[in-house]
Amino acid sequence: MINRRSFVKLAAAGAAAGSFGMPWIARAAKPITLKLADSLPTTHYSMPIIKHWIKQIEDGTEGRIRFEHYPAEQLASARDLLDAVQTRIADVAYIPAQYFSEKLPMATVGSLPIPEIKADIYALEAAYYEIGLGILDEVEFRDAGIRALRASSTEAYNLHMVSRKIVTLDDLSGQKIRVGGNVQQQAITALGGIPVTVTPPEIYNAMQNGTLDGTVFHIPSIHSYKLNDLVRYSTDNLNLGVFNSYYAMNRDLWDDLPPDIQAVFDKVGRDLIRFEGDTISRQSDTWRTEFRKQGIEVYDLAPEVIDETTRRLTPIRQKWAELYETRNLPARRVVDAWVAALKKHARA
Repeated sequence: MINRRSFVKLAAAGAAAGSFGMPWIARAAKPITLKLADSLPTTHYSMPIIKHWIKQIEDGTEGRIRFEHYPAEQLASARDLLDAVQTRIADVAYIPAQYFSEKLPMATVGSLPIPEIKADIYALEAAYYEIGLGILDEVEFRDAGIRALRASSTEAYNLHMVSRKIVTLDDLSGQKIRVGGNVQQQAITALGGIPVTVTPPEIYNAMQNGTLDGTVFHIPSIHSYKLNDLVRYSTDNLNLGVFNSYYAMNRDLWDDLPPDIQAVFDKVGRDLIRFEGDTISRQSDTWRTEFRKQGIEVYDLAPEVIDETTRRLTPIRQKWAELYETRNLPARRVVDAWVAALKKHARA
């Protein structure tokens, strides 16, 4: 039987043999140029982080690795990034797991609301990086033909509304809220809203034309997609899960890299957690202040509303595990690994 990874390898073999096969590793004294693809606009808050990551790898390999960066869907659309890295249209690609919940269902564990663990941005990224090189690599990424290089996470997601202020959960009833995947769909449904799935580049127009009443996002992303032009109310103390992602390399390319270059990728991936966490925390504080100056009401919900939200969201974790266990996937083991990693890094 040919699994997905074998199929992808066969499909890509002809195109890859001439330029990316073993001979280019044998010539490793020459720079290896990797195509890096993502869907993020050049104004996105993470661009300085991506540039820093690229520079650290290029410097750490003493120029043996070079990148050609293709942001803003230049090389592949947001929905095609996984296929792009599997078939070597790209060598490295941005893989937001929630966009690929059918192909990488176990990786969506990171988006589950875990309200009992107070994990900051540093703990969230460290935990997701840990399971990306651990259990997710074992049960999902190897077969998918990818290898995680770095992990990224948002802070806890909140609600950002065009015209209706959410004071109680009753205010969310009937409101069309943009979500980024199946876990967020469940969360918004549990809270009484209507989930609508669109990619981030589509949100502005959807809000402008009334297709969306609001979105689940964190503050830096509101700024990155210029949604502060439209949003008037933003909650600031909800925990609707997070949006996390990996930058991943084609597995065959990874396996062909010399061990010392692989070691540089792993070291830079670990070290990036502190840099990215500092950047996101600083940007969140800055833009929260700017939004208030702009007239956006950024506010906390009452404690009793937070308690009710937590009560409604907690069962999502069990439902997620039950759903994928029926598909013979090790969902409970993955959830346990994720919770353990969160607890470990939240204490660090």
